[in-house]
Amino acid sequence: MAETHGPLDKIPMENYPPQVTYANYMAIKHMIDQVINEDQEYVNWKLKNHRTGGTMDKYLNTYLKTADEETQSEEYEKHPRKKRKFGEVNEVPKDMKFPRDIYEEYIQELPRPRELDQQEVKKLFVDHLDEEQMNRYEVFKRTSLAKNQVKKISGIVTNQTVAANVNLLLGGIGKIFVGEVVEKAIDVKLKWLMGLMANRFYDRRVIGNKLKKHLKKLTLLVETEESIDDSVDEQESDTYYDDDKGEVVFVQMSNKLLKSTKNTEEIRRGIIKQYNELVTQFNAVDVSVEKYMNSPLLPEHIREAWRLYRLENDTVSSAQWRTQGEGNGLLFR
Repeated sequence: MAETHGPLDKIPMENYPPQVTYANYMAIKHMIDQVINEDQEYVNWKLKNHRTGGTMDKYLNTYLKTADEETQSEEYEKHPRKKRKFGEVNEVPKDMKFPRDIYEEYIQELPRPRELDQQEVKKLFVDHLDEEQMNRYEVFKRTSLAKNQVKKISGIVTNQTVAANVNLLLGGIGKIFVGEVVEKAIDVKLKWLMGLMANRFYDRRVIGNKLKKHLKKLTLLVETEESIDDSVDEQESDTYYDDDKGEVVFVQMSNKLLKSTKNTEEIRRGIIKQYNELVTQFNAVDVSVEKYMNSPLLPEHIREAWRLYRLENDTVSSAQWRTQGEGNGLLFR
């Protein structure tokens, strides 16, 4: 085998028959499926954490256990219409409690300490920050907008001189506004990373299916007396996008080789060449996006965040849209 650059190895163009066996095909097929399954678990975990901010299994499992005990009670047996298998959900029950409600009830049951003053609350808050959160807190606390720019903008907007204390207030409000936009830009970056991760996982899965078809076809050509009965259809044609000429040529050649009924050295070498190129692509795909999590924000992140911020906070159409066409604007008054 050639030098390893990832989970899969290439097949040499010379002296390949000893390495192309039924057992080798099953081992590589299992390895491809294992890599794809691990990537799928990672993708599902990242998407779940991104959508929900984590899980509430601790509180939800407690509720499910209580619900299971209620189904075994005598009172429950008196209502045959309400009978249903535990875990079977066909409709939302009227007494359904959602994880957020369970969490709030759990918090309410905790012992209430004495009321803390502002300084004690701030000290308690700072003491429970980790290193990364503390760094972010200190940077945000020490950062401020340029006073001369705030003074300049306020003077342009009001067309008069603005007092220093008002400019100080505008600077604080502007700092909060910038923080909201930056937070939304971080969310935009994370969503784009989730999209990139999903696209890479799709690419690896497609390449993995192509690898299994090429390797099965090659194994059948080398092991002429063996028949492989599995779910892989080595004669299935692959699709491609017309806008990528390189991909069009590669897929067309692969389809031609896979559908060929001849068992010649030229066909075998062609399949090996296609297989080795697919191995390179498969090993190069990296589904993990952890290395991009601490990457800086890009201008397109800020622009998208600003667009979303305006959409979320604009409740009335601007004047130029109120009288478009034959409208008189009464709908927006």
